Amino acid sequence: MKKLICLLTVFVSLFFMQVPVKASDINWDISKSKTATQLDENYRSQVTLSLPAKSEKLVSDVVFVLDKSTSTQIENQTLDMLENLQTQISQTNAKVKVGIVIFNKEANVFGWFDLENDLDDIKKAIFKEITSGTNCHAGLLAGKELLDQDQEVAAKRKYMVFVSDGITYMYNQKATVTAWSFENDGIVASWPGPDNWNLKYGQEDLPDWDNYLTDVKEKLAIQGDQYDYLYGETPTNIMPLEESKEGLNSVDKALYYTVSTYQAMKDEGYHCYSMLANGYSNYPWATSFMNYLSKGQEISFKDIQNDIYYLLDQGTYVEDFMGKGKDNYGNDYDFDFITDTKQFYMMVGNHKYVPEFIEENHYGFNHQENGYAYELFYYPEEKEHFIWKMNVPVSQFEHVQLVYTLQLINPQKKAGEYGEYDEDGHLFKEGLKTNTQAILHPIDSFSKELEPEEFLFPTVSYKVIETNVNEPEKPSETIKTEVKKSTPVTTTPVATGDDTKQEFWYALLGLSISTLLLLLIKHYKTRRE
Repeated sequence: MKKLICLLTVFVSLFFMQVPVKASDINWDISKSKTATQLDENYRSQVTLSLPAKSEKLVSDVVFVLDKSTSTQIENQTLDMLENLQTQISQTNAKVKVGIVIFNKEANVFGWFDLENDLDDIKKAIFKEITSGTNCHAGLLAGKELLDQDQEVAAKRKYMVFVSDGITYMYNQKATVTAWSFENDGIVASWPGPDNWNLKYGQEDLPDWDNYLTDVKEKLAIQGDQYDYLYGETPTNIMPLEESKEGLNSVDKALYYTVSTYQAMKDEGYHCYSMLANGYSNYPWATSFMNYLSKGQEISFKDIQNDIYYLLDQGTYVEDFMGKGKDNYGNDYDFDFITDTKQFYMMVGNHKYVPEFIEENHYGFNHQENGYAYELFYYPEEKEHFIWKMNVPVSQFEHVQLVYTLQLINPQKKAGEYGEYDEDGHLFKEGLKTNTQAILHPIDSFSKELEPEEFLFPTVSYKVIETNVNEPEKPSETIKTEVKKSTPVTTTPVATGDDTKQEFWYALLGLSISTLLLLLIKHYKTRRE
């Protein structure tokens, strides 16, 4: 019977209700969550602020797309970064998967490795000797495919490091070039190569890349692939010399497709980094192009390591204002933060830190040589709130959580169900919000202050049931809080988490009583007759 009721409930929900979005599905800029437990018999709720989000799996993907001409120095720096990351995650429950793509005229994919256990295999893949041709587009396509296929990892936890000298003149997964004509010493030829740029634009003529790529896009819509052919084969359709000045050549198309694929990964929400492989080359346009991809920023492997490992930098803080407002019957409700130090604490990964008293309404967690790693400042005035401050960076690979207790100080006595329970705020309920506002003030891993972000609003509820008139009322205990004392309550709270079970038995009891009354009436009529 219970299974039947549950199935009917699910059926009705699917067909007559909009399925709510999960909090974990919201595309936060900074991963975070706020959850609250249902009110207990003392009208208390335990609230958890978490960075990253409490439900987030601590798994990250890092894909390296390396030009075959990448210098040994860069390869060593890549390996050093991965060794440092391995050390950082070794004491956590986090996991980092590493993908290696090395491209020449095509992409050579070495699949996924577990950073913790496969560092030697990663090293072999990075130092693999490969020659012949440069096809940046193929390398990025392969890197994107690796990241796209891993559906278990959120986009914001995917990283792609692209290392090249930018000297590219092939495109597509199978090396493709354009049969573009040029004249050299009176001879008309059409072979592809990096010198196609100089033959068309001149060696020192560096473009405004935005305008250049817009022009290529417009011409590509007209030219299409009519002059394309596989590298190494004989072209069947060669662009006439008189069209070559305005027509797109192999370098034009290779650069355009490289930017398009790179941008597509960024649009997916992946973290993308572009690094010049070997410093200045004999092709100034190629160096300029790589600087364009990186937006002129010089990114070191240390920067990338920090961006992968750290979610937020020190100086980040959270403002949390205690909940108050009107319930679903129009009654005032008010939550207080319980300042008893046994009622709040911090978790960093598996390590628990209890608060240490610094001064009135000021507490510290995890005392270190230079002070406390985290602090809490409590403000009990009209807009009761606290500030939770991070004095150390927050890692992507360990949940940093503040767990505290709220007290509902003015529960109602009249029978009824007050509020609605929503553990993490994803249902966007109005009743009995645990906070009026909770704001993250983030600083990223590059020490840049970001725009503030709001947490969702968890809501709680309670039910008051009238006392049975045939039984003497039991005097209720006064609810004790560390901030205020509430009026003694003579009614019985029931957690709404058991609503289905309670309502089922009430319905069954009502049916039984109705049946009994009908039997008694029938019996009485029979005797009179």
